[in-house]
Amino acid sequence: MCTEAKRSALFSRASFLAAATTAAAPIFWPADALAWQVALPPVPKGLSAANEAAAKIASSSPFVSAKYFQLLKLIESMGDAKLREDVQRLIDDPAPHYARKYPTPESRTALRDALAREGFVKADAPVSGVFPPHTQTGRLVQPFWSAPGSDLNSHHSYPGGLLVHELFNSTMAANFEHTYDAIYFEGGRRVNRDVVIAAALYHDIMKTVVFQFNDDGTLLEELSIGDTGGHHCLSGAEAIARGHDARFVTVLLSAHAAPSLGDEQKVVTWCRAAAMIAGFDPVEYGLVKKTADGYALAALPPIETFVNNLSDHDFVITIPAVREVVSRLHAINPSLWYRHEILANKSAVALYQTLAAQGESAFRKALQ
Repeated sequence: MCTEAKRSALFSRASFLAAATTAAAPIFWPADALAWQVALPPVPKGLSAANEAAAKIASSSPFVSAKYFQLLKLIESMGDAKLREDVQRLIDDPAPHYARKYPTPESRTALRDALAREGFVKADAPVSGVFPPHTQTGRLVQPFWSAPGSDLNSHHSYPGGLLVHELFNSTMAANFEHTYDAIYFEGGRRVNRDVVIAAALYHDIMKTVVFQFNDDGTLLEELSIGDTGGHHCLSGAEAIARGHDARFVTVLLSAHAAPSLGDEQKVVTWCRAAAMIAGFDPVEYGLVKKTADGYALAALPPIETFVNNLSDHDFVITIPAVREVVSRLHAINPSLWYRHEILANKSAVALYQTLAAQGESAFRKALQ
């Protein structure tokens, strides 16, 4: 989730939280889950100096290592072998395949211009917003497990934050799937558990390229595409580039808004933009259809689209938690790299709870 993604007024944070409290919890992480660790892969060679520094912070964090282990176990629980292997490849190597169709500056500029003609980006939008640095040849920019989950003013903005964010989302997706099946359907599973887990993991994967680290610890500025964070449509394009069908891409692109309650056209816009970025016609691909008024989704959205949308609501607490915690960290040490190191080892949510429940002295003690 990104702060610029607009939510329907008909679906409020309050109504989400009320629904979430009824959810069963088929996935249980034990109290000592932080002790579960697995060695992270080696820091890849060829990263920028700043992305390498972030990867080294993440690789030395027991917290990040524990979350990586939990994510691997969740992926292992997927029953669809083909989808499971695809998701594992994505996590192991999130190099932007969509960029491989645009090997020259001219082809990349032409795509930006095409997106502008459709109103998905501004006419003067930087081409680097669609093709961030180091993505021109579709090579790995930074590992999934060391990328941040958002910009500096939002959630999970630290090395390893994307991993933590997507672990939460995919776990919540599995929990919601269980709840929908248990309450609304009889005689077995009806909501596709593997699809909602995979969609949650795919949805933010291009944050690995959109939110790269700068030398001073800041992050690249994200371009808005289709009136939401650019990573959203780029991740949809990546799913297309990696061979996923229209149904899966529609589920993925419903994370920022469910295709209902007046928000259908948002999903339509993101489907069209993602297809264009991937080099496909969205109608021919089966994502949308032409109507008298423009475009609509090609098919009735399955329940998985709504499950994916529900699972991407960690921002309700993580954004205020990060903002509250980082203001105090800045007062202690204004270096962004200090902040990154703290948050990569101590969850901002945990630090927020320490602050709220025990006060400032306990918070400072936790930092040590």
